[in-house]
Amino acid sequence: MAKRFKFKLDGLLKVRHFKEEQLKVELGAINQEIIGVQNRIKQLNDEIEQSYLEQEKIFETDTNGQLAKFFPYYIDAKREDIKANENLLYALRKRYEKKLEEVGKAMGETKLLNKMKDNERDKWKKEKDKKEFSEIEEVLSMRRKPQDGEA
Repeated sequence: MAKRFKFKLDGLLKVRHFKEEQLKVELGAINQEIIGVQNRIKQLNDEIEQSYLEQEKIFETDTNGQLAKFFPYYIDAKREDIKANENLLYALRKRYEKKLEEVGKAMGETKLLNKMKDNERDKWKKEKDKKEFSEIEEVLSMRRKPQDGEA
């Protein structure tokens, strides 16, 4: 029975492939966080816009001065929250870029090992085919020798 191809670095290839997949999952999680922060910033901007509209409605009627003092503080708090989220977004984008580099490196390592495996498999297949061909030639030559002697 013919021996099957066995890549000596198959264990390492599996580890590198697992690491690559893990980094891709982490990259996706960071991307989800970025989307969440962007949505939060958009929501805060919408809340500020909505508060300006509410302020206009309130000032159209007779209002208390205490209520009028509330809006600037509310808007300032929302703007501070936006700044904090923008800082978080900046940090997340930096993490995303760093993780993207790690994924690229891991993909390169995995690709390199896959190419090595393919090259070794091709080499093994050629040697196997050459050996089979020489065995077939040997059998055919043995069959021809008795026929040559009979003639």
